[in-house]
Amino acid sequence: MQNILATIENGGNHIENLKTKVLKAKKIQLHSGLEGFESPDAFGVYRNSGGAPLGVVGSTFEPCDLSLFLDAIQHSVLSSGIDCDLTKLQYKEHCDGSKVAFKLPYKKFEIASPMVGDILETSLDFRTGFDGKTKMSIGFSSLRLWCTNGAKNWKKDIELSLKNTTNNQAKMLTFTNEVIKAAAETEGYVTFLNMASLRSIKQSQIDQFLTTLTGYSVKEYKDLSTRKRNILDKINSAISVEVRNTGANYFSLLQGITRYTTHDIAKGDMDSVMYGHASQLNEKAHQLVFAELN
Repeated sequence: MQNILATIENGGNHIENLKTKVLKAKKIQLHSGLEGFESPDAFGVYRNSGGAPLGVVGSTFEPCDLSLFLDAIQHSVLSSGIDCDLTKLQYKEHCDGSKVAFKLPYKKFEIASPMVGDILETSLDFRTGFDGKTKMSIGFSSLRLWCTNGAKNWKKDIELSLKNTTNNQAKMLTFTNEVIKAAAETEGYVTFLNMASLRSIKQSQIDQFLTTLTGYSVKEYKDLSTRKRNILDKINSAISVEVRNTGANYFSLLQGITRYTTHDIAKGDMDSVMYGHASQLNEKAHQLVFAELN
């Protein structure tokens, strides 16, 4: 019992420490600055310290109070009963602070691929933003650890019904069910990868997959522009690396796509991996493989 209480107390202390570090935002109405010209019903969201705007929003938008968000994370994780150490919760700003995320390490899983020690490190992620576009969400992300050069990132979000508005700030005190669901989704994702590693794939299937994924017909490769051929060549090269390590299966295919998006599109930039074109292509690739396995 003493160990449990100490764990809860340490987690609480860490949460309070994070509150001193998180971004604090304020909403300021934008003015035309010209006499006789009415000001728009628009607002800029800024850091309390000033600087460039994090976003331009409407009158109903209310910047998320990240201290309250942290309280909700703490309460929800403890209420969910999942085995997570709140002292490991990390705070990250993305896209110059217009999007923020709290990452809580969850579990490490060994994938049933032909490689021994093919480890997937997962975390529960809590996200929101100040740009007026980013929805509050809870989800998970994963990082494949077997090779740092080939590390793959993947995230999946569970959108909340809470938008960043004044009336919803008080409703943010708990999202325990969403935390439980995100943990279950993580376990399900590992099951999906294990299934993918058992399903073999032929080159003709890879070609069809890439045609659907990119919209570039592999059968008409010679007629494509140099740019499009280069894209297909890079994706095929990334897939070949994975096939050499884990065989010709849907797991290798998917890891090849995420290798390409992580290194060729995002070039290691986490903003692109999480929110940009790399993230969108990862999402589409996962959906296509899900469809093949179901």
